Parts: sequence; structure tokens; C-alpha cells
Amino acid sequence: MPAAIDKIIKYNKNISAGMLRLKWNALAESPFRFYRGTCHLFADDFDELYGYKSKIKTWMCGDLHFENFGSYKGENRLVYFDINDFDEAVLCSPEPELARFLTSIVIVGQQMKVAAKEIKHTLANAMHAYADTLHAGKAFMMEQEVAHSVLKKYFKQLQRRNREDFIMKHTVSKKGKLLLKCDGMHFLPVNDETRNNVYVSLNNLLKANKHFSDLEFNDVAFRIAGTGSLGLSRYCVLCYSKSKDKHYLIDIKEARVSCYKKNAIKQPSFDKEAERIIYAEWVMQFCPPAFLSAMLIDNKYFVVKELQPVIDKLSITKFNNDFKAFTAAALQMAPLIAFAHLRSSGYKGASTADDLIAFAGSKKWQKNILSLCSTLAERNNRYYHEFLSNRPK
Repeated sequence: MPAAIDKIIKYNKNISAGMLRLKWNALAESPFRFYRGTCHLFADDFDELYGYKSKIKTWMCGDLHFENFGSYKGENRLVYFDINDFDEAVLCSPEPELARFLTSIVIVGQQMKVAAKEIKHTLANAMHAYADTLHAGKAFMMEQEVAHSVLKKYFKQLQRRNREDFIMKHTVSKKGKLLLKCDGMHFLPVNDETRNNVYVSLNNLLKANKHFSDLEFNDVAFRIAGTGSLGLSRYCVLCYSKSKDKHYLIDIKEARVSCYKKNAIKQPSFDKEAERIIYAEWVMQFCPPAFLSAMLIDNKYFVVKELQPVIDKLSITKFNNDFKAFTAAALQMAPLIAFAHLRSSGYKGASTADDLIAFAGSKKWQKNILSLCSTLAERNNRYYHEFLSNRPK
């Protein structure tokens, strides 16, 4: 059996048989979907090929591919577009963050059957967008008013969404009671013991949060979402607020050790993995999402967020093989990476903004990363075809 397939099996060894079937199907969908679901392979390959023993340190989300940017509503109830997945977050040098994002561009370009020269041009422009923004030394945010091309249309679509339609999409009415729609695609039913454990743990958390203290629990289901995290314990809770006469959906996602931990530099101390994820999100985003918290269920720690109508990602399927439009979006995302790195400067051992500015002025590491992306993409494609030929049962 190829080494990469053995790594995949070991990495997913604690996932149930039913969820493994879903995950294997997801990984087989395309080279990009495979890339999304195998960050642990990328982490090992990058360490082998590059090493990233830089003196520069920043917080990185760890799994920064094109589809890990998205929209959400912040604590201030305003809508933002930013990096939105921090499960693999660690304190690290910036290089693997950039390499993961740029390699995703290569893989998408190859799926779209774009010429290598055009992909290379997009990579160079994305790198320049990141480095120039980092060198400027000021962290801003993505504003709806300045978004253009595909992102402008994306924001307009978000404005047409509302809470009632969102809740109705994910629920059914049975005997006058609203319940989550367990359709096998988004939600699966849970047993009474799991339901009670989730309710008890969530109730303890809500007591300490004035914004959600009056919520009543209507239903809970196992949530199916993501690719890399597919198969982890993950729940959705349907709640109702009497005071606001509104329903809410709360996402509860198991926190696990980052796949970079064995290769990364010495990390700050956190009592639990959920705290690491929440901390990275807090320092890297312009505004953290609503109801970002940690909770304990059955001796496992989870990250808690509110699910909202405006939560979405910019999927590559929306581009219909239009690499020019895809490039326009990618070039608007690259500065967001620099903003996140600048925001996290100085936090728990991260380098200062001045150090990041000096780092951005160096061309050597930029050339090294750009030349490495093609190799990383080639390895991903090889692993993908090995997976198709040696698919686990």
C-alpha cells in the first residue's frame, strides 16, 4: 500500500465506518476536494521539502486553501468575509500558510485545464498581493463596498438571505413542533443519551452568556459538513429565544490536535485544543463570529459558533471553469492573509509588525515558495490517483 494511503487510514482511524464511507466519497470527488481533506499530507510534505525554520513567527490558520475563506456574522452582528477555519491553527512561520493557499490555486487551475503559464502568472500576482500588503504593515478588512467581480455578486446574494428561510431550509414541522431535518446529507439523528449530553453541556455554557441565556433547546442532530473535519463529532442544536421570538442554529464541532503540531516550533500552552482554535480565530480575524466559545461533552472539547444565513464559502464550483474570474477572487483573498498575520503580530510569541514588514521585503523566500507549489500540487495529484486505485474499504 502506498505510504500516503497508509497515512490517510491512520489519520482517520477513530472515525466510524459510516462516516468513513462519506469521507472516502468526498476525497474521491476531485484532486481539489482531496487536497481539502488531507492537510496532514501537506504538512508532512512541506516540512520535508522546505523545513520552514524561519525566525519569523505568526499565527496561521493552517488549512488555508481557496474554500476556507467565507462569510459570517460577527459579535457586532455585521457581516464579514475572512479566513474562517482554524482547526489546524498553530504559531508558525508564514511560509506554509502561503504555500497551502497558492498550491490550491495550482490544483484548481489544473482541474480547469488552464495552461501552466497562466497559473504561474496568477501565483506570482497572488504572492505580490500578499507581500505588498504585509510590507505596508496595516491590517484592514474586506468591505462589501470595495469588493468587485465575483465577490461583489457574492455579497449581493448574501443580502437576499434571511433567518426565517434559513431555519425553514434545515427544519421540518412534526406535530406542531419544529425539528432539524435529518436528511442524511446535512444532518443525522442522534440517540437520547447524546442528545441529553449535548443539552446539559450547552446549558452550562449558555448560563454564562447573556445574549443566549434565555434559549430553549428544540432539537439536536449530528452535522455533516466539511472535508478534512468530516467524521469528527459535530452537532447542530436548534434553539428558540422567547425574548426575541427567533430560532437559532448552533454549531458544535470537536476540536482535535493540529496536524502541524509534530513539525511546528514550540507552541504556547493551552489547556485544551478548543482554546487554541478560538484564540487563533480571535487574533487573526477582524471580528470574531457570534457566540464563539468552548465546551466539554463526554470528555471531548468542542468549538461552539452560531450557524447563520450569511455563513457561506466561495466554492470553486461557482466559477464554471472560468479561471479569470477565479483569479480575480484569489487576488482579493491574498491581502486578507496578510491582514490576519499582521493582526496576530505580537500575540503569544508571534513576531512584531516591524519584523513582518522586513520579512515581506525579502524576495528569496517568495521565490522558494512559488517554485515549491508546483511540486506540492504534483504530490497531491499523485496521492489522489493512488487513493482512487487503493481506496480503503
